[in-house]
Amino acid sequence: MSHELTSADIKRIREKYGLTQQGFARVLGLGEASVVRYENGQTPSKANANLIRAADDPKFLLDCIERDGELLSQEQRSKTEQIVYALVSFDEDGDIMDINEIYEITLQQEVLIEQVAYLAGKVSNLMIAARERGDEICEAVYEDVLRQLAVIRPIITYKENSNDSKLSEIRGQVECLKRITEGREVKAA
Repeated sequence: MSHELTSADIKRIREKYGLTQQGFARVLGLGEASVVRYENGQTPSKANANLIRAADDPKFLLDCIERDGELLSQEQRSKTEQIVYALVSFDEDGDIMDINEIYEITLQQEVLIEQVAYLAGKVSNLMIAARERGDEICEAVYEDVLRQLAVIRPIITYKENSNDSKLSEIRGQVECLKRITEGREVKAA
């Protein structure tokens, strides 16, 4: 790797999971004194540096805890598992998602955000045109659509909506609002 693992990196990774130096060493299979030395500036061996870098990935640390979690106190294990589970992404079936699945979900979220932004712009223009024509019914409908889009936009990226079924549900809501807009647009013309 081109990036040297610094003592600050090691400490950041360890603290990210709420682990003590001793607990971090135990879960990774390192010597407890080694972690102390690494955090005090000693350069870890290449193998240990790679192991610590891998621990930055919550899925990797989850595997370590499942394998060697009994080496931690019950309190520390429970606390660390809560943190790790909060950082790991799961699919609808409760399985841990791999990087490709996470990328696909992120891509779907970005597309939905763009669709909402495009529709909001279109609806804003239609609402202004309705106001200028004095069409209060159309203006009220467009205003309601804009309110709904404002509610939908932030929830697209909520962690609990980061799966295919939830995004499909949101996509359906956006499509429904689009059809309402198009239907009202046809009636107004």
